[in-house]
Order: sequence, then C-alpha cells, then structure tokens
Amino acid sequence: MLTFNLVSYFIYGIITYLITVKIGWICYKNGYHFIREEMQDEMLATSLNKILLACYYLTNLGYITLMIWFWEPIQNSRQMLESLSTKMAFIILGLGVLHVLNMTAIYLFRRKKNSKP
Repeated sequence: MLTFNLVSYFIYGIITYLITVKIGWICYKNGYHFIREEMQDEMLATSLNKILLACYYLTNLGYITLMIWFWEPIQNSRQMLESLSTKMAFIILGLGVLHVLNMTAIYLFRRKKNSKP
C-alpha cells in the first residue's frame, strides 16, 4: 500500500514539475512582450514579468503540495492511475483557468487604455 503511494508521489511530482516549469517559462518568455507594450517601460516590464513568474511558481508549488498532502491511500495500480490522472487534470485545468484570467485582464486593460481620448 505504501509502495503505490510513494510511486504515485514520485510520478506526480516529476510530471507536474515538468508541466509547471515548461508552461511558466513559455509564459515568461512570451508574456514579456505584452507587458512591455502595456507598461511602455522596459525595466518595469522586466521586473513585473519576474514577479509574475515567481507568483506562478509559488501558486503551483503550493497547490501541488496540497494535493500530495491530502492524497488518499492507494491500494492497487488501477487506483494509482485514476488518482494520478485526476490530480494532474486538476493541475492542467488550473493552469488553463489562470491563463484565461490573465488574458482577460490584459484584454480589459487594453480596452480601457484604448477607450480613453
């Protein structure tokens, strides 16, 4: 029983780490251009982008840790696969929701900025 949990923690940790780091780096690299365009200041855009990356990593690491903390005991390999897929789906869904919220905020900020005379 403990073996399935340890294997699950290991697999979950590696996959979520890779997903979090890869998506974070892509957003950091590509999001800089959007932030720089809005801020009109390269130094401010760089600083804000680094802060957003740090917040992104802390949010995801906290969520991943909570998911491991509240993990139910696993009895067999079928239950292990179900648990892993459910928990990873929540991580990916959460990343998608964060992305949509960020894009909505940028859209609203630009719309407000462009509507001013």
